[in-house]
Amino acid sequence: MKKIVISYKSRNTLMQFVKRLRINGFSAQIINTPSKISSSCGLSARIDYSYLKPIISIIQQSQLPGLIGVFSIEQFGLQEIVTRLY
Repeated sequence: MKKIVISYKSRNTLMQFVKRLRINGFSAQIINTPSKISSSCGLSARIDYSYLKPIISIIQQSQLPGLIGVFSIEQFGLQEIVTRLY
């Protein structure tokens, strides 16, 4: 199952982003940032992959500072594949 992980440099900015997602009708799970994604904050938002396009649009509109990136994470057994999407 593919998931999107969005990571910001600060927890405060991540929480602002998650609030914007919820205002726009999307639910996001706050998770520990996967070890394959470098982050000073340590927390990220995880969202279902099917919402990729509207999520990118919200990121562009919000222009919150410190975006590390938007990543796709796929599990294949014990192997985890991380791909940068934005």
